[in-house]
Amino acid sequence: MMTHFDQLESTNCYLRQYHQGMPQYAVVTAAYQTAGRGQRGNGWESEPGRNLLFSMLYYPPADLLPSRQFQISKAVAVAVAETVDRLLDGYDHPEVCIKWPNDIYVGDRKIAGILIENALQSSTRIAHSIIGVGLNVNQREFRSGAPNPVSAVNITGRETPPEVVAGWLRQALVATLPLEDAELDLRYRGRLWRSRGFHKYVSLVASAAPAPTAVKVGDDSGRAGCFEAEIVGVDPDGPITLRTRSGELRVFSFKEVAPVL
Repeated sequence: MMTHFDQLESTNCYLRQYHQGMPQYAVVTAAYQTAGRGQRGNGWESEPGRNLLFSMLYYPPADLLPSRQFQISKAVAVAVAETVDRLLDGYDHPEVCIKWPNDIYVGDRKIAGILIENALQSSTRIAHSIIGVGLNVNQREFRSGAPNPVSAVNITGRETPPEVVAGWLRQALVATLPLEDAELDLRYRGRLWRSRGFHKYVSLVASAAPAPTAVKVGDDSGRAGCFEAEIVGVDPDGPITLRTRSGELRVFSFKEVAPVL
């Protein structure tokens, strides 16, 4: 089931309101969103009809506990990255990577964002998940002030119908969401952005307010929380462990750290 709208408040909002009775893997897309949201509470810029605005309804297996819901995020990130690979196939481009926790980068530029909303039935059961994806397909210019956006057409010069990309993404999600933990972890870690070497980060104060997913060089000047570190690993429940140049291990949850571009 795949339903398209010319305009919605957001595809995630639509599924949140009308998901009852919809089947597993039902998809809603829109040409334009009046209130699209990205990860960390940030807005999502998209010109009407130019990009993929996509949400899928997912009923996780009963044995996937709420404490392990980050598995869904990893599976979605892998599926979106594989879809971007397909979208860019045949063209020279930097590596398609997953920036922790689930932004999709081509080199050092962001091509897709993911927003997953999990509805808990109890402390031991996820009733359903709404998987939202914004993927930059045909937009040539970005005006929102986001630090590093890029689209497929910026890289390839070729436009692709968003509805075609929607079909590819649905296919990838259906294949990736049921993966066993070990296989999924291997594929996620294999695509992790900046997984090797030391890089610059800024520590943030966790809050409910929007937080930067990345900071440009120069915007970090004077910040007391700047440091260099390498990625040690990502915990099953989501936090990332970084090792500083002095050997200190530091663990960060969402909204608590941002890389410097």
